[in-house]
Amino acid sequence: MKKLLTRIVMVLVMLVVLNWVYSKWFFEKDLRKHSDIVELSWKVVDDSCRIIYLGESSNNNYGKEEVSHRKISDFTADYFPTVKMGDLTKSASHAQTYYYMLKHVPATSNVETVVVTMNLRSFGPNWIYSTLETALRKQLVLLEDYPPLVNRFMLAFKAYPIKTEQEWIDLIYWHRHHDPLNFPYDFPFDNNYAWDSAVGWNGLRDAEGRRDQQMTELACHYIKSYGFWIADDNVRLKDFDAIVGLCRERGWNLVFNLMAENVDKAHQLVGDDLLFLIKRNRDYLLNRYGNREGVRVVNNLSLLRDVNFIDQDWTTEHYYEEGRRMVAQNVAQCLKEFYPADYCPIEIKADTGHYRFSGEERTLNKQQPYSQALVLTADSIRPDWKMVNVAFMMKQIDGSHKTELVIEKRDAQGQASFETYPTWPQNSTLGQWEFVTFALPLDSAFRLSEQIKIYVFNFSESDVQIKDLDVSFRPAYLVPYVKAKSGR
Repeated sequence: MKKLLTRIVMVLVMLVVLNWVYSKWFFEKDLRKHSDIVELSWKVVDDSCRIIYLGESSNNNYGKEEVSHRKISDFTADYFPTVKMGDLTKSASHAQTYYYMLKHVPATSNVETVVVTMNLRSFGPNWIYSTLETALRKQLVLLEDYPPLVNRFMLAFKAYPIKTEQEWIDLIYWHRHHDPLNFPYDFPFDNNYAWDSAVGWNGLRDAEGRRDQQMTELACHYIKSYGFWIADDNVRLKDFDAIVGLCRERGWNLVFNLMAENVDKAHQLVGDDLLFLIKRNRDYLLNRYGNREGVRVVNNLSLLRDVNFIDQDWTTEHYYEEGRRMVAQNVAQCLKEFYPADYCPIEIKADTGHYRFSGEERTLNKQQPYSQALVLTADSIRPDWKMVNVAFMMKQIDGSHKTELVIEKRDAQGQASFETYPTWPQNSTLGQWEFVTFALPLDSAFRLSEQIKIYVFNFSESDVQIKDLDVSFRPAYLVPYVKAKSGR
């Protein structure tokens, strides 16, 4: 028995020595080779950063034709010139990756505040079971809370989810077939797969009424990406919860940056039902994390218009410079709470064809039925512009108002014609701000009119509040779902 105990002790001592040797001379090399994300954590420590921004490709993606390649984190840092800020950016990352990055920032570092990207799509099966997951999970093995030598053995024996591309795809399909869609109203489809199949079968139509296969496929991509219901057992939630716990343990301020999604395109291609799910999932995340002590959530979800998105044939959070600047501005406004004396305001100039009335709030009633109005002349409408996106925020007081978006066109003789579009958001909550968005075609009257006005009008005596009117023109054309009522 004594010999057995001696041998056990010798083995344990040998393992401790081997772990020490491996940690001192070989572990860092393996980390750089197999878990290069840890180098990002080391860099922000070496740079003595007080604020760190964690993101995926939304942070550093830019349009091919753009001169500026600056990141969202760079634009955010401009608001705090006296505070050192760095970023941890890794393409295809999600909350689990961010957690491991943060865990390897020493508690003794200068870090005070953490900004973490939160993508709505990352809670859906398409991202959770992405074919990129095997490679991402492999990078995390050496970062586990075990002795370095144990982690190296785990990596050698592939102790991480190893699935073929088809196996990941099969998991996505299983969840799309079986995860319920809990609409609070009658909806003809029980799951994502049935909904997607119906849209794919029926198809979208172009201006001549012919099936548009490209737009049909894009509509199906939007359903696959956003047509899900975040439930309490969603696996992504535990990763964000772990980040909350880690930041609380370290004493760091935590900001979740809920990224802008192309709600204009989602509404245009699929309609109100998809917008309902997007809004519902947004509200779930705001309620879950926005009410936690020490946590702030920046709600950028409906901030940007279709023209701000680089990718028009896929669902991504990749923005042109104006969009990156606008997201950064909202993040900076949140960080101002922690660094009021260091904050320096910056004005953002809108791109050509994009008009914003940010922050201007108005109550529409019988005495003042008009919102802010965009007034244009026909010669300001470029020939290549085919559509206009109009969006704004609305707060309903009692739900009995009759509010409509109005496109007013006046000819050379001063006669006016009007197109109106009902604006009350479907299943919205009274007393809360909600976004409304439209994608409207530019007909010949736009180009022949002497003057064009775009505004919101309340036809009832019931109050409704409007703010942040946003109008943007763009070339792409597709027959919209919403039809106008015309009058003269």
